Amino acid sequence: MPAPKKITVAAKDQLESAITQYVGKGFTVANRSDRSATMQKRKQFSIPIAIIGFLLCFIGLILYAIWYSMQPDVEVVEIVVV
Repeated sequence: MPAPKKITVAAKDQLESAITQYVGKGFTVANRSDRSATMQKRKQFSIPIAIIGFLLCFIGLILYAIWYSMQPDVEVVEIVVV
């Protein structure tokens, strides 16, 4: 698992706001306490992009498959109240 991206906020209401923003981006809450939250987002394979790449050129599909395999499996963000 990659090292979490750390975000600091000044108050608990900002923590709630940051959590809401990341949930809107597709993250889920992995761990939460009064003063911190750890969010994670799993990578997703895009079938439409793969189909377009296949239809346009088989090389596009290969390039997308290489790019996809190089992405981290999970993106982790830790939000902490300081």
